[in-house]
Amino acid sequence: MHLFDAILEANRRFTSGDKAALITREQFTNSLPVAALTCIDVRLNPLLPHALGLAEEDFIWLRNAGNIIFDPMSSMMRTLALACAIKGGKEIAIIGHTDCRVRATSIVELTDRFRALGVERSRLPENLNDFFGLFASERQNVLRGAEVVRQSPLIGPKVPVHGLLMDIETGALEWLVNGYQSFATTGSELKLEAKIGGKEIFETKLELPAFHLGEMKLPEIKIGDFALQIGTQPVAEQSTTSAPKPPEVHFTADVPKPIAELARVINKALKYKIIGSDQKQYGPVSGAKLLEWLADERIDAKTPIQVEGSTVWQTLAALTEAAQKLRHIPLPPSIEPRPFGQKPKRH
Repeated sequence: MHLFDAILEANRRFTSGDKAALITREQFTNSLPVAALTCIDVRLNPLLPHALGLAEEDFIWLRNAGNIIFDPMSSMMRTLALACAIKGGKEIAIIGHTDCRVRATSIVELTDRFRALGVERSRLPENLNDFFGLFASERQNVLRGAEVVRQSPLIGPKVPVHGLLMDIETGALEWLVNGYQSFATTGSELKLEAKIGGKEIFETKLELPAFHLGEMKLPEIKIGDFALQIGTQPVAEQSTTSAPKPPEVHFTADVPKPIAELARVINKALKYKIIGSDQKQYGPVSGAKLLEWLADERIDAKTPIQVEGSTVWQTLAALTEAAQKLRHIPLPPSIEPRPFGQKPKRH
C-alpha cells in the first residue's frame, strides 16, 4: 500500500465520524513528510492535516490564494522545491477545495475590490487573468497545478506529485492525480506509455537534457520537437476518435536570421498563435512570452506565426521581411514651395 492509499482510507474514516483517524506512521516513514500546497481559505484550518490522517509534523503546509501554480520556475515552485530539498518532503500534494472564492471572483469584481482599496485599474497588470492566475474550475486548477509541478526541473523524478480536491463542507477527498501512476522515470530518462481501450499500444523512452540547478534554465526542447510514432503512423492517427487537425501550412525555406532581428517585429502588447514542428497550434500567447521562447530557441525564423485577429499564417522570417519592406517604402519627391496663386514653371 502506498502512502496516499492509506491517506484516502483515513479520510473515509474521518468523514464517517472518526475525527481521530490516523495512518499507521511506522509503515510510511520513507514517504513522510508530505509537502502540500493549499488555498489560504480559513475554512481549511480545522480540516488539515487531520482529514488526511496525518500528524502536524508530517505535513509541510504551503499556501497561496487559490492553490495556484502556473510556471515550473515560479516563486511558488521554488518554495515547493525547497520544501523537498531542505525540509525533507518526500511526496507532493496539490490540494484544491470546493467553493473556492478565487474561482468565484470575476475580473470586474476583482478590479472593483482593488479600487475600494485605493488601487486604480491603470496601476494593475494588463492581463489580470495571467497575473493573478484566475481560473474557472477548481478541478482543472488542481490538474493544471499537478502537471506544472511534475514538469518542473526543480522536482526530482522520484518524487510523486498528487492532485486532490477537498469538499470544504465535509473534508472528503477526491484523488484527481495519482502521482504513483503518472509515469516512471530513471535518472534523466523519461518512460512514456499509452493505452487505447485498455490495450497498450506503445512504450518508449525520452532522454531529457540535463538540468543544472545553478543555471536555473529549462531544458532546451523546441515546441513540438518530440512526436511519438508507431510504425509509420503517428499515435493520433491510430486513435479511434481523431482530434481536429490544425491547418496545414506550407512555407518555403527561410534564410536564418539573427534573433535580435526577429525580435524587433514582435509586439509585446499583441497576442500570437504559432505552429510547432509537430504541426500543432499553440496560443494565443503574449508577445512577451513569444520573446522568451525566441530567446530560449524554442521557436525560430521558420516557425509559422499568426497575429491574433489575422487569418494569415507566415513564418517569423517572412513577418520580419514584411516589416523591413514597410520601413523602406520610398517617399514621394519633395515639392518646391511657391507663393499662393503662382503657377509652376514649365521646363
